[in-house]
Amino acid sequence: MAPRKHNLISYAGALLVFIGVVFLRFKAAGDLGTQHELSTQALVGFSMWTLHFARRIHESASVHRYSKAKVPVGDVLIEYLYYWGFAAWNAVSLTPEYRPSTGYGWIALGSAVFVVAEWGNARAHRMLRELRPEGSKLRVIPRGFLFERVSSPHYLFEILSWLGFALVTRTWSALAFLVVGAGILGSWARVRHVAYHKDFDGREGREAYPASRRALIPGVF
Repeated sequence: MAPRKHNLISYAGALLVFIGVVFLRFKAAGDLGTQHELSTQALVGFSMWTLHFARRIHESASVHRYSKAKVPVGDVLIEYLYYWGFAAWNAVSLTPEYRPSTGYGWIALGSAVFVVAEWGNARAHRMLRELRPEGSKLRVIPRGFLFERVSSPHYLFEILSWLGFALVTRTWSALAFLVVGAGILGSWARVRHVAYHKDFDGREGREAYPASRRALIPGVF
């Protein structure tokens, strides 16, 4: 499958499954005559999930430029299972009996982390787009912003977005999504970092990749 089409289906599915499960859960509660309403944490978490995947759908459609022609069928199915499964689990966790004990301080902290991370992720994606002319497979060393410290700031900001989500919702599903996602993105960042060093080794006139950069976390990893 073409990567743009794959991403659009993947992210749209994550958004629609989440909204659909929330709707069905509250409809079922209403049919049973159960008192139900979204708590503040659930409402903020619902907004976070919706905004993130709405942005990712937009970026997949009009921002990203892809170097690969196809995504293997196995990878397509695994990603659908990953995103759609976690979408359903997180939606179930937030409705309708969800009544967390967290205070407004956690909501404020998580929301602040999420907003900064979403901005950083979007900016890094835009910068990566501008590095590669349309239809080209040209690879250059990214410069500026957090690219001066790590090879994959977009992955770091993605992890921080879900950290913010977990701080607000405080559910096992959010924590699991954060941990699993961080593991996946960390491995991707490592692969990208090694590839940069291989492509830009400073030999035969090639530019040398900055030795001070890390894969994902400045000064650490």
